[in-house]
Amino acid sequence: MSYTSFYLNAAGSVSPIDCVQISHPTFEFFFQSFDEDGFTITHEDSARLHYEYMPMQIDGMNVNSDLDQVVKMTINDFDDRLIRAYEGLTDYEPVIFKRRIYRDDNLDYPMITIQALHIVSMSKDSKGNVTFEAKAPELNNNKTGDVYSFERFQMLRATL
Repeated sequence: MSYTSFYLNAAGSVSPIDCVQISHPTFEFFFQSFDEDGFTITHEDSARLHYEYMPMQIDGMNVNSDLDQVVKMTINDFDDRLIRAYEGLTDYEPVIFKRRIYRDDNLDYPMITIQALHIVSMSKDSKGNVTFEAKAPELNNNKTGDVYSFERFQMLRATL
């Protein structure tokens, strides 16, 4: 079931579940904020993984006009596992953030998958909350590519 049909056709008792994967060659975490007992879900590649409960808040998914995607997130890292793993990094490999949204009545395939955002900063406050920002890898660092806007390319409006 697609994300659109979920909101238009799903029963009122069905809820979306945010599942977050944070990975690096030296560690991997699977978090969800729905069920305190945790649960096992099936990824889009048929891998079955256990997601543990972690209180979290996703501040937003933002796609700018230049297609840069940014997600800001806060996780209550009460046992300091995530922040210690991040602060212990000694290489320059990026930490990868993946978000999957499931229906609570169907954990066999995600409705939406946001792939391969890089965590660019991570910090912890005095309350135990770890805040980080994940964004798409910069493929056009020099900003020399064309920006396709409706003002410059009027025919885009007809094709969309």
